[in-house]
Amino acid sequence: MGVTLALTLTVLGCACVYLASPNQKWLTRALPGRPALVAGCLLLAAGVAAWIAVLRPLAGFFVALHVAMVCLFVFPYSAALRSFGQKN
Repeated sequence: MGVTLALTLTVLGCACVYLASPNQKWLTRALPGRPALVAGCLLLAAGVAAWIAVLRPLAGFFVALHVAMVCLFVFPYSAALRSFGQKN
């Protein structure tokens, strides 16, 4: 249960940070910059805290970093793949 919560918080935090970017491709317009970034940072901090609670502190911190890195790598490519399949 704790791992699921930590993973969810981390992924949601990365999604908020991604959707606040003006270069995001999921929505027609980016979310308002500052509120989305603040929400994303709070969710990421909660995710790190949850990972640390589930695992040892150093392991939890590095797992949170790796999950965030994978999410922030995959989100732009998933948007590109989605638009690749659509016809103009």
